[in-house]
Amino acid sequence: MPTDSQTPNRPPSSSPFSPTSNLADALERMAHEAQSQLGTVTQTAYFLGNGIQRAVTDEVFDLFMPQTWSPANLLRQGSRWMRQGMTIAREFTSPNTPALIFQELRNKMGVFTLVKNLASKLNLPSDEFVPLTTLVEKAYSVPPYEALWAVEGLGHYYTDSYRKFHGEPHGLLAEGSEGVIPGSLTMLHAGMGLAFADRLVGELTPETPAPQVRAALQQFVDLCTNNSKKGYRGCAIESLGLVTRDFYPDLLPVVSQQFREIAPDLTGYFWHGTGRALYFSRQYFLPGLCIWCDVGELVDTEPEQLSALAGLAWAISLVNQRQPAITENQLRLYVEESPLARAFTQGVISTNIMRADTTPNQDFQAAFVNYQPKDPQTAASWNRRIAQPVKTGLESYYPILRDHAGLEGVFCYQDLGKLADQLSGQTSNK
Repeated sequence: MPTDSQTPNRPPSSSPFSPTSNLADALERMAHEAQSQLGTVTQTAYFLGNGIQRAVTDEVFDLFMPQTWSPANLLRQGSRWMRQGMTIAREFTSPNTPALIFQELRNKMGVFTLVKNLASKLNLPSDEFVPLTTLVEKAYSVPPYEALWAVEGLGHYYTDSYRKFHGEPHGLLAEGSEGVIPGSLTMLHAGMGLAFADRLVGELTPETPAPQVRAALQQFVDLCTNNSKKGYRGCAIESLGLVTRDFYPDLLPVVSQQFREIAPDLTGYFWHGTGRALYFSRQYFLPGLCIWCDVGELVDTEPEQLSALAGLAWAISLVNQRQPAITENQLRLYVEESPLARAFTQGVISTNIMRADTTPNQDFQAAFVNYQPKDPQTAASWNRRIAQPVKTGLESYYPILRDHAGLEGVFCYQDLGKLADQLSGQTSNK
C-alpha cells in the first residue's frame, strides 16, 4: 500500500489527522456561535431543569479552541482524544454533517437558554407561592416544542417554592396535581426529582462517609415515593442520575455504588438519567464529540449500559426532534453496528411516547415519525431501528402505559411491549 508521501494528489481532508483549514474553520465558527449565544464561556453557569450546573471549566473552554484538535496535541492527549479528533474530522469532512452539527448546537443552546431564562420568561415570582395549575398554564403558554422543558423547569420551581413557603412536601404531586393537564405529569415529576436530587446530592462530597451518602439517597427515594402520583415515581427517580452526572460528576462513583445498595430495583432509572445527562454535560456540549464511544466506560454491566444508552438516545432525539436528520446521523455513524443498538431504539420510542403525552398532535413529531433518509441503506436501517418501532410504540404501547399508570416505564430501559402486556394483563385479571 502506498504511503501518503507517495500519493501527493490525495486530498488533504481524506486523512482524519490532516490539519485541514476546513476543520479549524468549522471549530472556530462553532466556538464563535457558542460564545455569542452563551456569553463568556468561563463565566457561564449551565442550567438544566432550573438547576444550576457548575461553571464551565477551563477544560471545556479549551474544547472550543481549534488548536486543541491539532494532530500534535491529540497525540499528546492520548488515545481517547485521538478518537474524538478522528470523529470530529470525519464528520466535518462529510458532505452533510457540518450543517447538521451546527443545527444541533443551536438546538442545544435553545433548550439551554429556555431553561436558564425560564423564571424571567414566564414571570415567576420569588416572593409568593403560585398554585400548580397556574404554573402549568404558564408552561403551556410557550410554543409546544418548548413547553416540555418549561414543564420540567416548573416542576423544579414548584417543588422548591413549596418547601420555602410550606416546609418539606408530602403528597406534592400525588395529591396536589388535580386539575393540571394530565400530559404535564411526566415532566413535572422529572422536575420535582431534579429539585430533590440537587438539594440532597449537593450536600455531599467525595469524602462523605458511606452511611451518610446512603441516608441522603434513602431520603431522596422516600421523597420521590411520598410525593409522586402512582405510575410516575420513576420519572422523578431518573433525575438523580442526571443531577449527579451533570452537576456533581465527581460524586458519580460513590452515589451509584450506594444507590445500588439501597434501591437495586431503581438503578435503571438512575443510569437512564446519567445517559441523558451526558448529552447536556460540559464535556460533550459541543456536537460532533463521540459521546457513544464513552458510554460503555461509565458502567460495567450490560443492563446499566443499556439504560445509559437509552437515556442518551432519549435526549438526542428529543432535543433534535424537529430535524430527524440529526438522529439519522447518529444512527448512521455510531449506532447501527453497536451490540447495544436496541437501547437506541428503545430510547427513541420512549422519547416519542413522552412527547405525544406531553404535547400531543404536533406536526414536528409526525414529521419525525414519517421521516425517510435518502440513502437506501440508511433508510432500511431507519425503518428497522426507528420508524416501525416508534409507530408500534405510539399506536400499541402508549395507550396502555397512559391508561394503566405505566408512563414511568419510558424513563428507563426495558421492553415496553412486555410492560404493556403486563399492565393490560393485570387489569384484565382483576
